[in-house]
Amino acid sequence: MDSEYLDHDSNTDDSGGTMTTRESGMIDFMMAFSLGALFGAGLALFLAPQTGEKTRKELGKKSKKWKKEAGKKLEGAGETLRETGGDWLEEAEDMVGDWSSISEAVESGLQSIRSAVEDEIGKVEKRLGKKKKGLFR
Repeated sequence: MDSEYLDHDSNTDDSGGTMTTRESGMIDFMMAFSLGALFGAGLALFLAPQTGEKTRKELGKKSKKWKKEAGKKLEGAGETLRETGGDWLEEAEDMVGDWSSISEAVESGLQSIRSAVEDEIGKVEKRLGKKKKGLFR
């Protein structure tokens, strides 16, 4: 059998050496890529509407403008956050005040209940007589 039929992945180059199909494909790809890059760069230079210096200046101006706009938007957002935070703080203070009032009312109610229970205990002890005094305490 001839070696050409046995080795399917190799090609013979001009110098008599062999090159795999994969290597050949990679070289073809790199050549096409390089030529395309060169062609694209040349076309870009040919069709560019202005010089690189002008483009850089324009990009610089635009980036400064975008930075300024972003700063303004951040300031506005910060102000909104401060206003909203202030509102939340006021609401929280009101709620604390409400809870303080509720706490005072509950404490007052408990004192009233204690007094009423102690009065009733005293009355029951009085009815039971002096020998049963201290029964509930």
